[in-house]
Amino acid sequence: MYNDIIRDGDICRTAYRDGLNAFVKRMEQEANLIRERFMPTDGFLERIEEYRAKYISMLGIDRIGDENLPEPTLVRVGEDEDAVIYRTVVYITPEIPQYGLLFVPHGTIKAPLIVAQHGGGGTPELCSDMNGKNNYNHLVRRLLKRKAIVFAPQLLLWNFGEPLATQPKHDIPHKRQEVDKNLKRFGISLTAVEIKGIMNALTFLSELDFIDSERIGMTGISYGGYFTLYTMAADTRIKAGFSNACFNDRNAYPWNDWTYPNSANLFHDAEVAALCAPRKLYVAVGKEDEVFDYRSAIPEAERVKKYFAAAGCPENFIFAVWDGGHTVPDTDEGFDLMFSAFEK
Repeated sequence: MYNDIIRDGDICRTAYRDGLNAFVKRMEQEANLIRERFMPTDGFLERIEEYRAKYISMLGIDRIGDENLPEPTLVRVGEDEDAVIYRTVVYITPEIPQYGLLFVPHGTIKAPLIVAQHGGGGTPELCSDMNGKNNYNHLVRRLLKRKAIVFAPQLLLWNFGEPLATQPKHDIPHKRQEVDKNLKRFGISLTAVEIKGIMNALTFLSELDFIDSERIGMTGISYGGYFTLYTMAADTRIKAGFSNACFNDRNAYPWNDWTYPNSANLFHDAEVAALCAPRKLYVAVGKEDEVFDYRSAIPEAERVKKYFAAAGCPENFIFAVWDGGHTVPDTDEGFDLMFSAFEK
């Protein structure tokens, strides 16, 4: 009889687990409709700043102050065949110095600035072909060939585990998910902190004589593609974006540090991309991407198109499914769209 009680209890435990999963699925389906009602296309452009403020509050960016920040620094550290290289340190809070590399092409008098964001396991050195093999498909170098100034900031994402073919090891352990959970206890996400760091860097860099502050773009892959999309939505100084290997249905990929309070009812990737309108945005996903299934990104991208149409610029959003993997496409269409936003 005792064994029967345990067996019957397991049946009940299974039903409990399955019920929770079914409840989440039902909530996801309902949330898809809630987001539609929250941000309709009618009058979208007239209300876009209202939506942007709610988005910034959801992430917690507005809870990070600018008081008592140490002065940023810019130090020349070397040069190579493409550029003079500077190290930047910009403070997010008085406690958080964010490091980055700034690449200024030789002979630059005044040029556009492109933020090139590395992905998971990455560093500024890695995405700029300075530290071994990588999966960035020469992202920074392709930008430098177009005579753009490139800024590559460091996020809390470097690899400190076993060295991988495309991710060298750095002996500086970190706990990204734990930091994110701790910050969310205060209504702030790690995404918010790192976006704020990029925004503070743009404020500092825009004051440099050789940077054209009216021509700023952003690009990246994986986490870098995610931060391209989510930073551009927050900061309208970014005039164009090229997001790679991240855009998808967040119901399919509810990563802890990509999930925010009530985000399912407010902003998923489609709504965040919509906040980039009417600026130019190119989103690329690969059919052979081993991290994100491109098929679940397709209906999410269809939802973006109606917002750009409502903003009167359907041509400014391009969603491309290409034959490659978790990297930047071999073709130049994404770069072309981004740089077309800088034409006088």
